[in-house]
Amino acid sequence: MLLCKAPSGTHFTNPSDNLTVMTAAPVVVDNPYRHFTSADTVSIRGRTLALADLVDPKLFDPQYIETVRERVAHAQPFRHLSEVGWFNPVLLELASEEFEALSSPEWTEWSSRHQKIFRSPKKMPLGPACSLYFSIANAGWFVDLMAHLMQTPHLIADAQLHAGGLHESRNGGRFGIHRDFDRHQHTGLNNEMAMMTYLNKDWDPAWGGALELWDKHQKQSVASIQPDFNRVVVLCHGPSSFHGHPEPMALPEGRTRRSLSTYYYSSHIRTEEAHLAPRSTQFLIVKPKERAREIARSLAPPILWDALKRAFGR
Repeated sequence: MLLCKAPSGTHFTNPSDNLTVMTAAPVVVDNPYRHFTSADTVSIRGRTLALADLVDPKLFDPQYIETVRERVAHAQPFRHLSEVGWFNPVLLELASEEFEALSSPEWTEWSSRHQKIFRSPKKMPLGPACSLYFSIANAGWFVDLMAHLMQTPHLIADAQLHAGGLHESRNGGRFGIHRDFDRHQHTGLNNEMAMMTYLNKDWDPAWGGALELWDKHQKQSVASIQPDFNRVVVLCHGPSSFHGHPEPMALPEGRTRRSLSTYYYSSHIRTEEAHLAPRSTQFLIVKPKERAREIARSLAPPILWDALKRAFGR
């Protein structure tokens, strides 16, 4: 059990993840843009952005911050937030344009019976708008804000964007219900949370692609979040933080599901998990047919299973 300390306040427990937190006194986020003027701008492909307007001013409003923090503390089925309008829409429009700059060979395709998605390759040079977005997401003040909102102290950003970056799902794409990896593959840091900012204007729920959050018993979806433009979703990582969009999407010609993704980490040892080996991404087998297949696979000798796959082409 993790206790988040605060100067003063009251305790309460979120039953979704057995986390005891303390409501803190209102936090004032020091606005990093307070000394910027209207003359401080950046131009990307002919569109001018005022640096002071890159994020919504509400991120520096103590009342808004505490309102969101309280919602996170009581969120079900595990701690998460879903907020709209944090980033300058022009910045996100420009970031979405930069997906088009990636040619087919440059995308990394993740395709299996659990998933069909595309990601930007590791250490790929980003376009100016995406670079600007991630510079905000990894900035000290923003990381501190995430730590406060999500009640997870001492967060560490990942400028290398391990498992993050540009994510895109195309027609027929899906991402099975899963929980994320426990630790960074190279640094060994604890994965604490993932943040996604969606870039999909005029999204039609009939297409599918809603992010589903599943209950701790792994039985059903209890929350559904549409991937709407400028919606920020942050998911705290834990033993039961299962999520995904498991059904293949039916997208019209020319439409994709896009997001900018990054993870935040910590270096502390979780006492309740200290005796456990770190786990990689774990997919949840949902459909009865898939469960039967996994049971058969676990019971059959490898040589027989390989022969069956060759015989049936699966």
